[in-house]
Amino acid sequence: AHGRPVLLHGEEGGAWPVLRLAGRLGLATRIGLEDTLRLPDGDRAASNAELVTAGRREWAAARRGHD
Repeated sequence: AHGRPVLLHGEEGGAWPVLRLAGRLGLATRIGLEDTLRLPDGDRAASNAELVTAGRREWAAARRGHD
């Protein structure tokens, strides 16, 4: 897939590990209530916005190598 857009996506228990892998590889990803109801710490997300905020933070940390 060299030179082609790649999006990594996981669901339920795989959502956060796949999101972090996307961060480490610098690839696109997505996260939302349709993917998981849980935040990285296991707490239930109050909203889609809360998941997206956590996702951005997790992706950026993985990108920097602090997974």
